[in-house]
Amino acid sequence: MMPTPAPLPVPVSHVFGDDEPVFGTAHHLVDGIAVPVFGKRRSWPGDCIRRPSNRPKAMWTVYFPVDDPQRNLQLRELAFALLNPTHRVLRQASVFLTAEPPSLSTVTQTCRKINTVMRWAHAHGWPADLGQCSPDDWQEFLDDQARDNSSAVLRHLVQAVRHLAKVSTVVTGISGFTDPWKGEPAVEVARRTAAVAEKYGDGLSTPSIPPATWWPLLRAAWTYIHTFAPDILDLRDKLAAAPKITRTGGATHASSAELDDKVRTWLADPAHAVPVHAVAWNRAEAGVPVWTTLSQLITGGATACLFGRGNHVNGRQKDRRDMVLAAAAEGRVQPIAGRDGITATAGPTYVPRSRRPQGRTARELDQVLADWLADPGNRVPVRDRDAAAGAAGTPVYGILARHVFQRGKADLFSHSATGLRRRAMVAEAVAAGRVMPVIGEATHRYLTIDCPGFALVTGPDSEPRPWRTTITRRELDDELRMIRAACYCFVAGLSLMRDSEIQEIERGALTTHFGSPAITSRKIKRDPSQPELFWWVIEPVAEALAVAERLSWHTSHLFATLRPPTGKQMFGRRGIEAADDIDFFIEHINADRDRTGLPEIPLAHVRPHMFRRTMSIITGREPDAEIALGLQLKHAARRALANRTTVNYGQMDAKWAKEFDHELEWAAARKLVDLLKARRDGEAVAVGPGATRLHARLDNVIDTLDTDARLRAQVADERAQVALLHAEFPDLHLGTLNHCMWDAGQAECQNQLPPDQRGEAPLIGACKPARCRNSTVTRAHAPIWLAEEEDLTEMSKDPRLAPPRREAVLIELADVQRITRAFKDQKGGH
Repeated sequence: MMPTPAPLPVPVSHVFGDDEPVFGTAHHLVDGIAVPVFGKRRSWPGDCIRRPSNRPKAMWTVYFPVDDPQRNLQLRELAFALLNPTHRVLRQASVFLTAEPPSLSTVTQTCRKINTVMRWAHAHGWPADLGQCSPDDWQEFLDDQARDNSSAVLRHLVQAVRHLAKVSTVVTGISGFTDPWKGEPAVEVARRTAAVAEKYGDGLSTPSIPPATWWPLLRAAWTYIHTFAPDILDLRDKLAAAPKITRTGGATHASSAELDDKVRTWLADPAHAVPVHAVAWNRAEAGVPVWTTLSQLITGGATACLFGRGNHVNGRQKDRRDMVLAAAAEGRVQPIAGRDGITATAGPTYVPRSRRPQGRTARELDQVLADWLADPGNRVPVRDRDAAAGAAGTPVYGILARHVFQRGKADLFSHSATGLRRRAMVAEAVAAGRVMPVIGEATHRYLTIDCPGFALVTGPDSEPRPWRTTITRRELDDELRMIRAACYCFVAGLSLMRDSEIQEIERGALTTHFGSPAITSRKIKRDPSQPELFWWVIEPVAEALAVAERLSWHTSHLFATLRPPTGKQMFGRRGIEAADDIDFFIEHINADRDRTGLPEIPLAHVRPHMFRRTMSIITGREPDAEIALGLQLKHAARRALANRTTVNYGQMDAKWAKEFDHELEWAAARKLVDLLKARRDGEAVAVGPGATRLHARLDNVIDTLDTDARLRAQVADERAQVALLHAEFPDLHLGTLNHCMWDAGQAECQNQLPPDQRGEAPLIGACKPARCRNSTVTRAHAPIWLAEEEDLTEMSKDPRLAPPRREAVLIELADVQRITRAFKDQKGGH
């Protein structure tokens, strides 16, 4: 037999004591929570300091490797030094860090990255003392990591190595060393190592959300917030207020305190006697209370578990048993035998539900089933797949009994003559297709609930219809999550807040700041004090927050798990997994398009931090955007409240550059709507060389609207008109003097260009609006032309004007009068 190897000796730190608290004076500790000590080798939970809402408890813990005692000690010393930057040992070792410690998330990430470094170093034969490695060695490690990682990961690795270098003199087994990259910005080191420029070329690794995904995502979120949320939340509240049917048919669930009061009240009545076993029965001695019968007697049959089940008795149930035993010790007992029930107690008699006929005969129960089946809205629950209890498509009688008779007993459909008769009635409904597949032995969560009065949407046939007619409790849970995800996406998209800042929004956060609507929240990133700051918002964002506040059960935070805390605390924390909610939202929008009428959201990688970047690009095109973005993004106040990061956030990328060109085309189409309305009334809406083409194209749009029955019903819908105009005028360019219906072959401006450069785009500076066949002049342009005619006329009469200059003025005046005469002729004709 091989001898068991001796365990490796556990090294002891010579700088930090095992009993020293991990979170020292630099941290704001939560009262009543134990603080982990340095000697705890497996993990250091951060329960004793405030956890940001967007960090699950598992991510608010520093974990250390247990397979290597030396590495475990070194990582603990590194983490301890970062968490206690003013510790006396660091001062004595001439290690001077910023007084404010980094966040626990940063420390956790640093330990993970250094653990990666140490494993790689061991695998590649580096010395155990990392302080002996040269800058070339560290760059070799980074080059190797660049093969499989993005520049963002490389940047984090550089930062982690620099953290280790700062505290290396207090880490056991590592010699003191300095920054291998000599202070070069980490992002530049990462980009250089990756051997290619950043994909977005702006020093910012955060990508934007593609326009094709961004717009339908926000529209779907707003539809859920503004249209669908009231229906779902009203239904949720209605179901919450309705009495709940228990497994034994009792009424509303009672709290533990209310059940305790029921026991005290029942025992306080001297007429009540405790049922006890008359003889030993089923491992219970004579004289022992019949706990299940007593429970049903006290609660009216609502539960048989008031005093626990067998040997499974918790502390509260034991206290109730003690109260009963005290009453039994006074002689207030009534012996009963086996299943005979209570027949001689002075109090009211309770007969177990399994032996009650429910006050109805078998024929009456048949009629209840027949009435239920006669309702076309009711569907029979059937198995969705083959199972041991039955094949796919066969009825689940336990669920059906619970739904029809409010009683979860499948024996109502037993193989007796009565049960077989009822099964035949059910089989007719199944054969007619009135079924509802359920998963396994499903519960009431799969039963259908009607949705009367839900909001109308436009169906595939262009007819209005409710977006939902029925729903199950499971689907209701999904819809509640969709509302939460919609609120998150909408707020993230339009407020420029970070994920951590959104998830710290609390009830009553809506306010005003300098006279404009705003919300208050905590700034988490790089700010241990977590101050409350203001973010300006628009009215729809305020509505989204109001919906999130109504949805949330949490006493303080708007974004929390959908279920409140339970006895085992499996649910009920503040904060959500935002990335999972975003994926869930997009997936369900695309899957339910036929029901909701919402457009498809093209699949793309969408994460919380990308909303800030995308909205910054859109906002960056507005005047003074750089200062506004600096304020809203909460970046450091440098260079007129905007720094390099702000500029990078708002810098255009290729995806959005094309989108803005496309938006200009749609803006041009929207400008034509008023012209279309005037043209429908028979007016000549333009003059100039291209007026005939403009009128013809407007007439084409009018004919399409008049001949297509579906479009004719939408003639008052401006969006439909804009869509048709955009298709009819794909190359329309709006101008101050005229509009250009771009056609390269007829463009006068192209004559100024070499032949190989013609046909790409109009040259605004070389436009001849009175001569070019692409040019149209509308009434909106008329005042400019009339003013120009007056100015040129006055100029031509000036006697001091040189003959060549006068001739040029007269030529230009003749061009202008081609347009102004046309306007005057139109006016005279009317």
